[in-house]
Amino acid sequence: MIAAALLLSLLSVAAAQNATTSLALNEPPDGQLYLGAWIDTGVSSGDSPLAFNSRIGRNASWFQASQNLPADPYDDVTGTGGIINATKVFETNTDAGVYVTVYPEDGLTAISAQDYAGLGVQLQSYITAGHAVFLRFAPEMNGNWDIWGTQPTLFKATWKIMYESIKASCPSCAIVWSPNAASGYPYGITPDQISNATDRAALDTNGDGIYDSNDDAYAPYYPGDEYVDWTGVSYYYKGIYPNSYNVIQQPGYMATAMTGWLQDTGDDGGVQYTEFYDTYCSKKPCMISESGAAWHVNQTQIPTYDGFVSPNQEQLESAWWEDGITNLTFLEKFPRLKMIMLFEWEKVETDNDIPTLRDFRLTNNSAVLGGFTQDLENVAQRYVWANYLPMPKSGSGSPDQVPMPQETVHRATPYRASTPTSISLFSSDALTSTLLGWTTGVAVVASGFALGASLIL
Repeated sequence: MIAAALLLSLLSVAAAQNATTSLALNEPPDGQLYLGAWIDTGVSSGDSPLAFNSRIGRNASWFQASQNLPADPYDDVTGTGGIINATKVFETNTDAGVYVTVYPEDGLTAISAQDYAGLGVQLQSYITAGHAVFLRFAPEMNGNWDIWGTQPTLFKATWKIMYESIKASCPSCAIVWSPNAASGYPYGITPDQISNATDRAALDTNGDGIYDSNDDAYAPYYPGDEYVDWTGVSYYYKGIYPNSYNVIQQPGYMATAMTGWLQDTGDDGGVQYTEFYDTYCSKKPCMISESGAAWHVNQTQIPTYDGFVSPNQEQLESAWWEDGITNLTFLEKFPRLKMIMLFEWEKVETDNDIPTLRDFRLTNNSAVLGGFTQDLENVAQRYVWANYLPMPKSGSGSPDQVPMPQETVHRATPYRASTPTSISLFSSDALTSTLLGWTTGVAVVASGFALGASLIL
């Protein structure tokens, strides 16, 4: 009996070890997932990861920010441009991860080998400081609203170069392939808008000569399992087109990000867009890379038909989080969904030439925040929360660039704090001693050194 019990114990340990080793980079254990936030830390907002944690009464596991590649020149007068870093995350005194979204705003062909090398060194600095890293490169590439969109051939070729380059200097960086969710695809894109014949044919996945919901929204852009660590989608609820007034979403809307099935409240029943979960979450952990429900602050074109009642912000937002974030049925249905990233921003967006101020935040309105935190407590054990980690002392290798997005109604451009709070990994005083401690290739480090000095100082 003792021998049998010992054998069972050893088998259990072996099984646990095997389960642990099979997890991908940054992947939490099965049955758990991360809750992260993309915070507007711009001067008009004044928000921060530390303040976000205080509001929800929990330590979020990840914080997201963005930068361009090649990085925009840093402007000492306006404080715009440059690169992001994790200082605001470090100030939480937790081991929360740094989630970096990179936009190739000058196009995919404008990125040099030196740009990639410098980015890899930058990301490795966060890991050296004790924080895990996600890199989301050129997201929403299946849409036509960004310069790098609707170019599947070039995108896949560029992605492979990017992946191998970043891994050379930051092997522990988890790289996220993240298209826009398929609902609404092809987003108004037509074959005549695609100049490259190879791309034009690639996007017509069923070969019928037109682009519609029957075409695969994702497959033309997927670079292959060997070049992806995590997969994800951007997914928002903005109402009913032209998305200018407040209306509560239908139940099950959150699941559409995974299944592609969008229920129609009319007589059509619904539309089946490309499913995501079964294909792209089966071999890789996946995430909802950015998400939120839009509260239209200055709503217009409100329906006048009998029976329509405009909801308040708490009613609209709670329908969103109760449908996914705090919905155990949803979380159990998609166990490979290992992260949900909140978009904690208020911004102007325009649909059909109608500009609307949309508030995606769950933590700025006291009624919304109260309802959200109360519901979050009911499922808090499903989420992985950040642990205490002392702030690195000044001069110990803590980067000084702060992820503070520029005020704009369009894409946010990060910028640095004007007055560094600690010595930068990229400053001349810190580079030599820090780089000597890294186990990266000499050529990559040298390239990163040159780029870091040119971008930051």
